[in-house]
Amino acid sequence: MEVIKTQDREDEQKLGAKVKFISNSFRRIADESTHELGITGVQSFLLGYLYNFCPSPPCQHDIEVRFNIKHPTATGLLTRLEEKGYVRFTPDKFDRRMKRIELTEEGESAARRTKSRLDELDERLERGFTPEELRTLHSLLDRVVENAKSSGGRCRHQEGE
Repeated sequence: MEVIKTQDREDEQKLGAKVKFISNSFRRIADESTHELGITGVQSFLLGYLYNFCPSPPCQHDIEVRFNIKHPTATGLLTRLEEKGYVRFTPDKFDRRMKRIELTEEGESAARRTKSRLDELDERLERGFTPEELRTLHSLLDRVVENAKSSGGRCRHQEGE
């Protein structure tokens, strides 16, 4: 029988350790559920965002802020989606230096196909909670997100926004 040190047990009870575990698990499961479509879980989240939540095509900076990622990460993610034919970049109507990100027909199709898989994943994570518990959980997690933002948990270019 393996003896677990007291410090290890205490570390497992820390909020950061739990959030990291959930994040890693969610990403792994999302990757597995979208693998057959040739995209990663993160790519599917971005496709879903573009398909479901964007009234107008965002620019790369909007993506960086929404997903709390740095410029090089966003560039790589968007470049891979463009190479797969899921997104295209179009010049902004008012500022030609800025590029807007739009889904292609193939990107819309991929977003629709991944939506049900990601919805199933959320349902699996919510299993066993009452509606009231879920409301409380979301409220508490919103506070954790705000605390992370105020503690420097945002990319440098997002500060002050």
